Amino acid sequence: MEQDIFERRRQALKDFIYLPLFYLIPDEIAQKRKLDSFPRDPYLAATTLEWIEVYNSKWFQVMLLDTWGWMMWQCLGIRGGVDNYSKNDPFVIMTFSLPMWAALLAEQGINTDFLASQPPGTEIPFLSMEIAAHNCGQIAKRFWAHPQLKMREVFEIVKKHRDHKDYSGMPSHVKMDFRRSYYHTRAETKVIPDTDKDGEPIYAPYYPNEFAELETRLWFESFLAGLNEKDGQIARLLADDYTQKEIAEILGYANHSGVCKRISFIRKEFRKYMKL
Repeated sequence: MEQDIFERRRQALKDFIYLPLFYLIPDEIAQKRKLDSFPRDPYLAATTLEWIEVYNSKWFQVMLLDTWGWMMWQCLGIRGGVDNYSKNDPFVIMTFSLPMWAALLAEQGINTDFLASQPPGTEIPFLSMEIAAHNCGQIAKRFWAHPQLKMREVFEIVKKHRDHKDYSGMPSHVKMDFRRSYYHTRAETKVIPDTDKDGEPIYAPYYPNEFAELETRLWFESFLAGLNEKDGQIARLLADDYTQKEIAEILGYANHSGVCKRISFIRKEFRKYMKL
């Protein structure tokens, strides 16, 4: 009887290969990505027409891909956040590969058969940020040490052969370092100082857990999505501590007064977004 129940559940879940990934998303991120309403009972998700349609929708698949890409990048140890690189970068492409993470997870026994083995009616609880970070860290270790993937060797080749198309349009230390190495000179790049105008050292922000930076980026990207392209560029440059004069020069404004007006508008939109 129990074997029959398991087999029935197994057949229902066998095509939902990304569900194990979904249930490893922490509650805070699931809420921000509006994924928290999806059933915590995997069998219910796989047998209810409404939730089958949600699972197969482009929105759900993109949210799952984007969330897992962001989470895993934090654990891979590659210098700089994923937004420093373009979608052309080989490791960005690799990091946003759901089938690979699903396969690595399955190698550790977390697959649709594992979900089917849960007692009928079981609702899988949300994970905390700390536990989710630990799980992603374990997957990242498997990724780097996998005997068939040989990712450390691959990464060394990628680093050696990076080109300009591998980096995003935003200014960053990793892009400047690449350009210095590429052109063998510092004259081509603008050096962002390590001290402020009073000579005090600038420290990197402290994040209370491994996903706090990710959490901030998620709502920031959501806010930027509501702005036009130029205002979005201004907001990104402001976040990177560029002055209004520097922003005007980068974006081609005649002077910084035009930038000031846009910043005033962006601040109003931000207050609306945050409901302040």
